[in-house]
Amino acid sequence: MFEAFYGMTHTPFSRDIPTEKLYDSPMMQEILGRLKYTAERQLFAVLTGDCGTGKTTTIRKFVDRLDDGQYKVLYLSDSKLTPRHFYKGLLEQLGCESKFYRGDAKRQLHREIELMRGIHGVQPVVAVDEAHLLDREMLEEVRFLLNFKMDAQSPMSLILVGQSELWDRLRLQSFTAIRQRIDIQFKLGHTTELNLQNILRWTPSSRHKFKIFKVGQNLKNRY
Repeated sequence: MFEAFYGMTHTPFSRDIPTEKLYDSPMMQEILGRLKYTAERQLFAVLTGDCGTGKTTTIRKFVDRLDDGQYKVLYLSDSKLTPRHFYKGLLEQLGCESKFYRGDAKRQLHREIELMRGIHGVQPVVAVDEAHLLDREMLEEVRFLLNFKMDAQSPMSLILVGQSELWDRLRLQSFTAIRQRIDIQFKLGHTTELNLQNILRWTPSSRHKFKIFKVGQNLKNRY
């Protein structure tokens, strides 16, 4: 109904909009640059933000920009993620049947990653969404996971994505050991009025015209 009123040819802000059609705000460009740096250097990053700020969409945009021949993205999103299911989920995405015991599965994952990096030259990038729901045991497992070859190197890029409360938890003294391993931390903010005006004023010459849905004068004249 509102599409006809505003002269739109498609429903805006749907989940299936191609990532290359999404607006690249200065903040988005900076975050994507940091995520790319995280993948290149095999770092540990934490991305937080309030509900609806576009955390998962940002990860999707980041993944779509990665070279498939250079990076292997492993994505997990589970509200009840345990260490055993964590390793099981990663190994299944690598095409392996996970060992039953957690320690065995962890060593199995390290072997698969070494083969992937050494033989195929592919670097793993692990993204754990809804990370604010992870319990203490799982967060502690992250610390041990990154302890590779006597802590001489990181076996993968690891990106924890969650609501703002994730960083609030990690700032507690009890999580100091985990927090000290974090290389990059950034927070997605809410869309400002200025950003909204910039979105509505995209022009064809700057590649930013509304290509997915065209907006009629009823909406554009409001800004």
